[in-house]
Formats: sequence, C-alpha cells, structure tokens
Amino acid sequence: MNRLPGIQATAHRLLTGNADLLYTLTGTWSDGTLCRFSVRDPNKGGRSSETQLQTDPIPASLRLLRVHPDDARATPGASLIYQGERLVLGLWADQSIWTGQQVGVCRLVDERAYPLVAMIGVQGFRLRIKALDAPPVQATGLTGTPNNSGLAYTPPGVTLQPGDTFTTDAGDRYQVVPPVQRDALGDTVGVSWQGQGAERPPLPTPDNPDPTPDTPDSGSPGRDPWWDEGLP
Repeated sequence: MNRLPGIQATAHRLLTGNADLLYTLTGTWSDGTLCRFSVRDPNKGGRSSETQLQTDPIPASLRLLRVHPDDARATPGASLIYQGERLVLGLWADQSIWTGQQVGVCRLVDERAYPLVAMIGVQGFRLRIKALDAPPVQATGLTGTPNNSGLAYTPPGVTLQPGDTFTTDAGDRYQVVPPVQRDALGDTVGVSWQGQGAERPPLPTPDNPDPTPDTPDSGSPGRDPWWDEGLP
C-alpha cells in the first residue's frame, strides 16, 4: 500500500494551515511572479546545539527560499530586494519526497560578499577578487603573471569572458584569463592585474561628503547599474 500520497496531503495541510507563520514575506520577483515566501540563512545553525558560522563571504551569502505551496515559483535568475539588497534565485533543489515541495537556493548580493564595483564600458557590476600565488597563465592572446594572478567571483547573471578587461572603482585594471567556471549562483574566473586603468574616484570632503555623481547609473551598494538595467 502506497502511503506517500496521504503523507504529502497531510504535509500540504500543515504547510498551508500555518502559512502565516511559515511564509512571512510577500513580494514580486523580477520575472513578475507574486508569491508568499520565507528566506533562511543556512549558515546560522539549526535545531542542533552546535552553531556553525561561515566566515567565507561567498558561501555565507547563500540563502534558502521556501514558497507557499499554493503560489507560483519564480524562475531561476529572477531577483527581488530583500533586506535592502538584491536576492537572486539561482536554482531549485530536487522535490521533497515527503512534502512535494522544492527549496530554492539563492545568493544575497551585497557589499559583504561582493565589495568591489567594476565597469566594462558603461556597464557596472559587483565582484570579489582574491589574489593568488599562482603560476603564469598562458593562453592564446592572454597572459597572466604570477604576482598579479587572482580569482574573481561574480554574482549570478554577470558573465565575463576571457579577454574582457574591466576597471574597479579603485582604478585597478584587470583582464579575465582562464580558468572560467560557470555556475547558476555566480561564476568564478581567473583575472590578471594590468595596473592602474583609470583615474581613482575623488575622495570625500567636508563640503562634498559624497562625490559620486547623482545619475541614473549610480546607486548605493546592492543597487549597481547592472541590477537596474541588466534584469529582464
């Protein structure tokens, strides 16, 4: 006798009957999906007495998304503002055999995980760069030196290609080199520092505490031009 349908029906009644406690947020995702949902930080422990704290900012920015069983689910790549920052849905995990529901794995894109703002032409995006003591990178038309090699971590939706050159807001110019690892929750690419590629932004003064021009392309952390203009 297959008891699974009965178990799933009971789970559905429990989830919907306690919706006010389980799904405390309501929002519209960038793909137009309106739903009730909850977000959990998997790095802040659980029911066990042992609290696990993740210190690496990239895995620490992961979040788990649960959606009301009766509501539509957003598509991977969709995003919305959560706690003042951009929450991007990367993928849906396998369906639970007991509840029939799926958990979404998301990335919270903020200045803690991605502290740098960079530009390719007029397009801005966030990233994190980790310096490496690595051997030279040799590829067709691309060269990276040992002292200047690094890895760049980009948020979901930001795609860099080998040979691309970008400049950070600190004025450092980088070229993208192999390796390139693609992932729904953000890519990891090799970078080679190419020196100072642009004039550094002006420093704040008492008369002008925020020298950044007030234009549609500028924004506070988490509201970079890429997020405003690059989303569908």
